Amino acid sequence: MLLTGIAALFLASTAAYAADEELPPEAPPPPPSIRVTPAPTPVPPLGWVYGYYAPCADPGCRTVVVNVDAAGLNVRTVPNGYPTMSLVNGTPLIPLQRAGNWLLVAPACDLTPTWAWSWTTGVPLNRCWVYF
Repeated sequence: MLLTGIAALFLASTAAYAADEELPPEAPPPPPSIRVTPAPTPVPPLGWVYGYYAPCADPGCRTVVVNVDAAGLNVRTVPNGYPTMSLVNGTPLIPLQRAGNWLLVAPACDLTPTWAWSWTTGVPLNRCWVYF
C-alpha cells in the first residue's frame, strides 16, 4: 500500500508538471513569395558631347567612352552650346540621342568632381566615383 501511494503521488506530480509546462510557440507561416522587379528608370541626360571624342565601347554602341587629348571632354547644354562640365578620359557614357556629330548622353557611372578645372574652357572636371 505504501508503494501504491508513492506511485500515485509520483504520477500526480508528473501530470501536474506536464500541465504547467508551456508549449513551444507555433511557427509563423512563411511569408508569401513575392518577387518585385522594379521598372527600369530612364537615366536623366547629362548633356551633349561631340561624338568624335566619345567612340563606341561595344559593338552595339550602347556605351561610349570619353577619349580626348585635352584635359577633358566638354559636356554642353545644347549641341555646340555653352559647356557646363568636362569629363576625364575613360568615363563611360550612355548615348541617348544623336544630332549630327553630337550625342546626347547620360552617365554610365556615378560622377564626382576631381576638384580640378578643365584648362580649355574653365569648367569643373568630373570623373567616375571609385567605390572602395
